Amino acid sequence: LVDKRIDMVPELLSSNLCSLRAKEERLAMSCVWEISKRGDIVNTKFHKTIIKSKAALTYEEAQLRIDDKSKTDDVTKALRRLNRLAKILRQRRLDDGALVLASPEVKFNFGDESHDPIDLDSKELRET
Repeated sequence: LVDKRIDMVPELLSSNLCSLRAKEERLAMSCVWEISKRGDIVNTKFHKTIIKSKAALTYEEAQLRIDDKSKTDDVTKALRRLNRLAKILRQRRLDDGALVLASPEVKFNFGDESHDPIDLDSKELRET
Protein backbone atom coordinates (compact mmCIF):
# COMPACT_ATOMS: atom_id res chain seq x y z
CA LEU A 1 0.00 0.00 0.00
CA VAL A 2 3.02 2.29 -0.12
CA ASP A 3 2.43 5.30 -2.38
CA LYS A 4 -1.17 4.21 -2.93
CA ARG A 5 -4.46 5.66 -1.88
CA ILE A 6 -7.61 3.79 -0.92
CA ASP A 7 -10.72 5.91 -1.43
CA MET A 8 -13.60 5.42 0.96
CA VAL A 9 -16.10 6.06 -1.84
CA PRO A 10 -15.98 5.31 -5.58
CA GLU A 11 -13.51 7.42 -7.58
CA LEU A 12 -16.29 9.17 -9.53
CA LEU A 13 -17.50 10.60 -6.22
CA SER A 14 -14.17 11.23 -4.49
CA SER A 15 -12.36 12.75 -7.47
CA ASN A 16 -15.22 14.46 -9.24
CA LEU A 17 -18.80 14.81 -8.03
CA CYS A 18 -18.03 15.34 -4.32
CA SER A 19 -14.73 17.12 -4.87
CA LEU A 20 -14.31 20.89 -4.70
CA ARG A 21 -12.82 21.73 -8.06
CA ALA A 22 -11.72 25.19 -9.13
CA LYS A 23 -14.37 27.26 -10.90
CA GLU A 24 -17.01 24.48 -10.87
CA GLU A 25 -20.36 24.90 -9.15
CA ARG A 26 -21.34 22.39 -6.47
CA LEU A 27 -24.57 22.00 -4.52
CA ALA A 28 -23.91 22.13 -0.78
CA MET A 29 -25.34 22.56 2.68
CA SER A 30 -23.36 25.44 4.14
CA CYS A 31 -22.87 26.44 7.74
CA VAL A 32 -22.08 30.16 7.71
CA TRP A 33 -20.41 31.43 10.86
CA GLU A 34 -19.89 35.04 11.77
CA ILE A 35 -16.68 34.98 13.82
CA SER A 36 -15.11 37.77 15.85
CA LYS A 37 -11.42 38.67 15.49
CA ARG A 38 -10.84 36.72 18.74
CA GLY A 39 -12.30 33.58 17.18
CA ASP A 40 -15.66 33.62 18.97
CA ILE A 41 -18.67 32.45 16.97
CA VAL A 42 -21.11 35.37 16.97
CA ASN A 43 -23.80 33.97 14.68
CA THR A 44 -24.58 30.69 12.90
CA LYS A 45 -26.82 30.11 9.88
CA PHE A 46 -27.42 27.05 7.69
CA HIS A 47 -28.28 27.34 3.99
CA LYS A 48 -28.73 25.24 0.89
CA THR A 49 -26.11 26.79 -1.38
CA ILE A 50 -24.26 26.61 -4.65
CA ILE A 51 -20.54 27.03 -4.06
CA LYS A 52 -17.80 27.72 -6.58
CA SER A 53 -14.16 27.43 -5.49
CA LYS A 54 -11.91 30.12 -6.89
CA ALA A 55 -8.81 27.91 -6.71
CA ALA A 56 -7.76 24.32 -6.07
CA LEU A 57 -4.55 24.42 -4.05
CA THR A 58 -2.35 21.89 -2.31
CA TYR A 59 -1.31 22.70 1.26
CA GLU A 60 2.14 23.61 -0.06
CA GLU A 61 0.70 25.96 -2.72
CA ALA A 62 -1.51 27.65 -0.12
CA GLN A 63 1.45 28.10 2.25
CA LEU A 64 3.62 29.57 -0.52
CA ARG A 65 0.88 32.11 -1.31
CA ILE A 66 0.49 33.04 2.36
CA ASP A 67 4.25 33.55 2.72
CA ASP A 68 4.75 35.50 -0.54
CA LYS A 69 4.26 39.15 0.48
CA SER A 70 4.16 40.24 -3.18
CA LYS A 71 0.87 38.38 -3.75
CA THR A 72 -2.17 40.58 -3.10
CA ASP A 73 -4.96 38.83 -5.04
CA ASP A 74 -8.31 38.03 -3.38
CA VAL A 75 -7.57 34.32 -2.90
CA THR A 76 -4.25 35.02 -1.17
CA LYS A 77 -5.80 37.70 1.06
CA ALA A 78 -8.53 35.24 2.07
CA LEU A 79 -5.93 32.55 2.81
CA ARG A 80 -4.05 34.95 5.08
CA ARG A 81 -7.24 35.88 6.97
CA LEU A 82 -8.17 32.21 7.40
CA ASN A 83 -4.62 31.38 8.51
CA ARG A 84 -4.74 34.11 11.19
CA LEU A 85 -8.06 32.71 12.44
CA ALA A 86 -6.71 29.14 12.38
CA LYS A 87 -3.76 30.21 14.56
CA ILE A 88 -6.12 31.82 17.09
CA LEU A 89 -8.35 28.73 17.21
CA ARG A 90 -5.35 26.36 17.40
CA GLN A 91 -3.89 28.31 20.33
CA ARG A 92 -7.25 28.26 22.11
CA ARG A 93 -7.43 24.46 21.73
CA LEU A 94 -3.87 24.10 23.07
CA ASP A 95 -4.66 26.41 26.00
CA ASP A 96 -7.68 24.20 26.75
CA GLY A 97 -5.44 21.12 26.90
CA ALA A 98 -5.75 19.67 23.39
CA LEU A 99 -3.49 16.74 22.60
CA VAL A 100 -1.15 17.38 19.66
CA LEU A 101 -0.63 14.29 17.52
CA ALA A 102 0.79 15.92 14.39
CA SER A 103 3.74 14.15 12.87
CA PRO A 104 5.47 14.58 9.53
CA GLU A 105 4.37 12.53 6.55
CA VAL A 106 6.95 9.91 5.66
CA LYS A 107 7.82 8.64 2.18
CA PHE A 108 9.91 5.55 1.46
CA ASN A 109 12.29 5.49 -1.50
CA PHE A 110 12.73 2.06 -3.07
CA GLY A 111 15.54 0.48 -5.07
CA ASP A 112 14.84 0.14 -8.79
CA GLU A 113 15.44 -3.58 -9.04
CA SER A 114 15.08 -4.91 -5.52
CA HIS A 115 12.05 -2.78 -4.54
CA ASP A 116 13.56 -2.74 -1.05
CA PRO A 117 13.39 0.50 0.92
CA ILE A 118 16.71 2.34 0.55
CA ASP A 119 15.92 5.77 1.97
CA LEU A 120 13.31 7.73 3.86
CA ASP A 121 12.10 11.29 3.31
CA SER A 122 9.86 13.26 5.66
CA LYS A 123 7.60 16.01 4.43
CA GLU A 124 7.91 19.41 6.08
CA LEU A 125 4.99 20.27 8.35
CA ARG A 126 3.48 23.60 7.33
CA GLU A 127 1.01 25.92 9.03
CA THR A 128 -1.61 25.13 6.41
